Amino acid sequence: MGLMVLLTACSQDSGGLGAQNGVGANKLKVVATTTMITDLVRQVGGDLVYAQGLMGVGVDPHGYTAKPSDADKLKTADVIFFNGLMLEGKIEDMLARMKKNKEHIYAVTDKVPREKLLKPEEFKGHYDPHLWFDPSLWVYCLEVVVEGLSAADAVNQVKYKEKGAQLRAEFLSLHEWAKIRMDSLPENPVLITSHDAFNYFGRAYDLEVVGLQGISTEDEASTKQYTRIADLIRRRKIKSVFTESSVSSAPIEQLCRDTGAVKGGELFSDAMGKQGQMEGPIGAQYDVGTYQGMIRHNVNTVVKFLK
Repeated sequence: MGLMVLLTACSQDSGGLGAQNGVGANKLKVVATTTMITDLVRQVGGDLVYAQGLMGVGVDPHGYTAKPSDADKLKTADVIFFNGLMLEGKIEDMLARMKKNKEHIYAVTDKVPREKLLKPEEFKGHYDPHLWFDPSLWVYCLEVVVEGLSAADAVNQVKYKEKGAQLRAEFLSLHEWAKIRMDSLPENPVLITSHDAFNYFGRAYDLEVVGLQGISTEDEASTKQYTRIADLIRRRKIKSVFTESSVSSAPIEQLCRDTGAVKGGELFSDAMGKQGQMEGPIGAQYDVGTYQGMIRHNVNTVVKFLK
C-alpha cells in the first residue's frame, strides 16, 4: 500500500475511544512509532492506555516502510506519537500531513531546545535524531507524551502528570548513574559502532564516537571511511568494537577480522530489547525492553569492553 493510500485512510478521525479488538472503551488508544516512544507511552499511561507500536524489536526506523496494517492502527488511534527529526524518514511526511486533519499527533522531539540538538555536517542540514541516548534530553520527549495524553484524556491528566514527574526524576537519576559508571573508563575512550547513532551518548558521557555507517542506516560505509576506522583501531590500539541490535553486524565483524579487534558486545541503538528480558545481577536486574533497562545495558556493555 502506497503512502498516499495510507494517508487517505488515516486522515479521517476515528471519532472517539470506542471498543475495538477487545480494547475497553475506557482506555485511550495510542499509537507510537519506535519502541522507545511506545515504552514512554506505556510508562506514563499505565492501565489508562492501550499502546501499540508500529515498529518492534530489532526494527530499523530509518528504512521503515508503512504496512497496510499500520493504516488501521493510525486511523483508529486517539493519540499518535512519533520521533521526528527525520528518524522515520520514509513515513514522516505522511505523519506530518496527517497532523493537518487529525488531532493529537505529536513529534516528541518538538520541545527539545534546538541549541541542545546536534547537527552533524554529514546529515545534510538535519538534526541528529538519536537523542534518547541522553536521558537529560529524553525528559523533553517525556513532557510531550504527558501533555499529549492529558490533552486527549483530560479526566486523567493529574495521573499522567504525576507519573511524568516520577519518570522525569528517574531519567535524571539514570543520567547521573551513567556518568559515574562511564567515569571509570580509561582516558580518551573511543566507541566504534555500526552506524553513527551514539553522538548524544558520546557528548553526555565524554566518549569519542565513530560510526562505520552514517547517521542513517540507509547510508553505506565508504571504502575510505572503512579504511580510516581500521587505521584508527590500529593506531589507538582499540581492543573492542560494537554491533547494534537493529543493524547488520557483518561490517563490524569484517572490521574485527581485518584489525584483530574484538566484537565487544551488542548495543541497542534504534530499537530497545524484548520486553521482559532481564539482565544484571540478582537483586539489581533490569528489563532491556524498557528505556531505563536499555540505557543500563548499553552503559554496562560499553564499560565492560572498554574498561
